[in-house]
Amino acid sequence: MSRYLIKRFLYMIPMLFLVILFVYLIMSFTPGDPATNNLPLTTPQQVKDAYNERVGYTGTVAGRFFGYLKGLASGNVLSYTSGENIFTELGKRLPLTLRLGLLSFSIAALLGVGLGILSAVKQYSFLDSSLTVIAVLFASIPSFFIAGVLQLYFAVNRGLLPSFGMEAGWKSYILPVSTLVVTSIPVLSRMTRSAMLNALNQDYIRTARAKGCSEKRVIWKHALKNASFPIITLLLTGLASIIGGSVIIESIFTLPGIGTYLLTAINGKNTPVVMTCTLILSAVFMIAMVLMDVFFALIDPKVRARYQK
Repeated sequence: MSRYLIKRFLYMIPMLFLVILFVYLIMSFTPGDPATNNLPLTTPQQVKDAYNERVGYTGTVAGRFFGYLKGLASGNVLSYTSGENIFTELGKRLPLTLRLGLLSFSIAALLGVGLGILSAVKQYSFLDSSLTVIAVLFASIPSFFIAGVLQLYFAVNRGLLPSFGMEAGWKSYILPVSTLVVTSIPVLSRMTRSAMLNALNQDYIRTARAKGCSEKRVIWKHALKNASFPIITLLLTGLASIIGGSVIIESIFTLPGIGTYLLTAINGKNTPVVMTCTLILSAVFMIAMVLMDVFFALIDPKVRARYQK
């Protein structure tokens, strides 16, 4: 297993390289430069050229890319806007994004999987039908619309919660977390329901019931364990998606996380910041995929035996 994990982490290196190369090419061949995007339109060209030279936007496309790789290897990548090390800024913003994502994921996973199991056990009941309708409804509504409705009602109309920033402490997390949770639960619950129904219709479930196993044991030990593969896949991809999706939520609620930093960098054509943020988000997703394989190996002895070869 350790050999497999080392191999997977080594595979991540060329994949991450291709990610930042692709992002760099997109940013390089879009119109504009840091001076044009950050300075007033009436700024003389000489001032723009001096600004670009000062922030490091000089040389060829290939030269700037290899300069970025050199800075990345040394841990000293400079921002075009501030001229400071990007990792210093990321160190301040990353904890907020991780807290927001992990808190939202924990609540969504608990409620989504729980409601999916309950819906499968109570198949075709009023509860199952109600959960299905609610899940389809909220899955059809985009997250920015839900965020706007929550802001309008709880912040503007009622004045109960802050609508932006982090000045209110833990209250500032309620609306962003609620938005991410509400948009994540429908997918988790529907996929969990489908996986559980598929497991509950298998022959070994009927055999367990015929042998006198209690319904709780049948559901939690036999059905849930064998339905856990698609659930774990969805949970870990959902975790990566929630952290990546916080880009939109952070911009709506004006939270000083990686998402706001990334969008500001895109608008200002701050290519090193865009590449570094994308690199971090891609690494989170790839690590989630590796963790998925680890969980599969822990659950299924056949999978574990294949990894040990």
